Amino acid sequence: MKKDNIIEKGLIAAKGIAAMIPVLGGTITSVWSDVEAIQAKRKHERLEEFYIALKEEVEEMKEQVSVSYVSQPDFLDIFELTAKYIVNERNEEKRILFRNILINSITVKNCSYDKTEKYLRTLEQMNSFELLLLKILKNPKVYNEQRGGIIKNPNERQSNAVYQVHYTLISEFKGIVSDLTNVSQDDISEAMYFLESNRLVKDKASESKLQTNGNPIHILDDKLTSKGKDFISFILR
Repeated sequence: MKKDNIIEKGLIAAKGIAAMIPVLGGTITSVWSDVEAIQAKRKHERLEEFYIALKEEVEEMKEQVSVSYVSQPDFLDIFELTAKYIVNERNEEKRILFRNILINSITVKNCSYDKTEKYLRTLEQMNSFELLLLKILKNPKVYNEQRGGIIKNPNERQSNAVYQVHYTLISEFKGIVSDLTNVSQDDISEAMYFLESNRLVKDKASESKLQTNGNPIHILDDKLTSKGKDFISFILR
């Protein structure tokens, strides 16, 4: 796509956003001008992508938008921060997650600007595996099933009831995550340290052990903090 076409499409979307959220008018133009000065086609494309997607989503849920939240000067800072993170983010998935935080912040009840800013900064620091861990811990059983049941219950599908043996195993958190993701336990420890430090998962969750005759995947249950659950609700839609 030619740069002129990118600019034209991006600015059309920007005008659409400004029409729905008037307070953003000057900020949208300012952000676009900053990117224009960089003269980087890929950054224009990311900003255009953000503006167009945001315009479409706000149109779909305009009845849910908190007028009080989007009409204050502090929202301009949140919008500009989100746009800058997106422009500088190479990973497409994270660009979508940044946008999700902004969308959720303007539609949920009683969201503070400080909370939105904190979630944006936390996401900016996270790598792909840390994000994957959060998605797994949101619902380990469902994630395991979606991957074809990598972690299995050793007592399932035993056909001969007379000679059936029930196994009781001790499972460890990092061992199960390693089997589920094919990531080394050292890398898991490093990722969990970040998540625990940011209070997204419970303290010492990575050291958990479980003795069970059921599916070992349950060692991953109930490891998110209330903040972790809330953070996931902001980045996923």
